[in-house]
Amino acid sequence: MNNSKLAGAIGFSMKAGKCASGEFAADKAVKASKAYAVLVDVSASAATKKRWSGRCGAKRIPYVEVENLGGIIGKEARMVAAITDAAFSGMITRAYSDNNEIDHGGASNGES
Repeated sequence: MNNSKLAGAIGFSMKAGKCASGEFAADKAVKASKAYAVLVDVSASAATKKRWSGRCGAKRIPYVEVENLGGIIGKEARMVAAITDAAFSGMITRAYSDNNEIDHGGASNGES
């Protein structure tokens, strides 16, 4: 997988202030229908992955598992992030889907 393209897209969203990182911030973005994609680190626990996959499925938000999410966004301990901009979400999901199948859960606009 071309991780540099994916990492660049995630990094740009963070620098632009369009990435809510951490469980609390991501949950707040999802509940407010402001999340256009949710990113979860591949090393997160199975329970975390299941919880976020379920939330994304219910809200029809793309769910993407990323290697070294915390390192990419510059906050090492973070396992979850929500992308709060449609353009960045599209850029990230396209970069990810080049070599992976993505679970869109339906619409990708974050609305139920």
